[in-house]
Amino acid sequence: MKKLLILIILFSILSSCNQKKSEKTQSEFTTNTELKIEPKSESIKIDTTVVYWQTDFDTIRNNQQVKIGNEIHQLELKTYSLNDSSIVRINDLNKPIIYKDIYHDYVTEIILKNENDIILKSKLNKTTFRDSLDGDFLKYSVLRGVEYDFIRSNRLYFKSHINVPDTDWSIGADFAIFYETEKKGQLEILDIKDIGL
Repeated sequence: MKKLLILIILFSILSSCNQKKSEKTQSEFTTNTELKIEPKSESIKIDTTVVYWQTDFDTIRNNQQVKIGNEIHQLELKTYSLNDSSIVRINDLNKPIIYKDIYHDYVTEIILKNENDIILKSKLNKTTFRDSLDGDFLKYSVLRGVEYDFIRSNRLYFKSHINVPDTDWSIGADFAIFYETEKKGQLEILDIKDIGL
């Protein structure tokens, strides 16, 4: 009986110590949790979705005849992707879901020929227009297309559009390239306008 009484007292003491330890742990846990929740950025679980544009090996060619004086010339426009993954656009980092787009820059070559002689060969991309474009727009945009418009005064005139993929942020650019005289190959930007989509 004496042994049983000692066991009960011992069990009661241990149980009471264990209960106090449990209360202490619970109060510490509450305090720590409150401290962790205070900074807003630490309480948000961040999820990142990455969209990687596939490589594009297509070349879009547009061939047409252009009359200069009494001679017929061939004008070729070649547009292709550099497949360089050089453009990375990330949405607002303070949001719980981050979208990261990785895509490629494009180039358009303008080639003017008279039979087998190359009169003009010029390569354009979005940086061609860097002095006329906003810094953020230039960083995330691609040159999407160039179209021949007309010819006059030793210049070939073109229309192009530059846009940020998957957005309605789009700019139209009208420009001319000299194909002869000492200004041969020089580009002149005539008009830049926000065209949206």
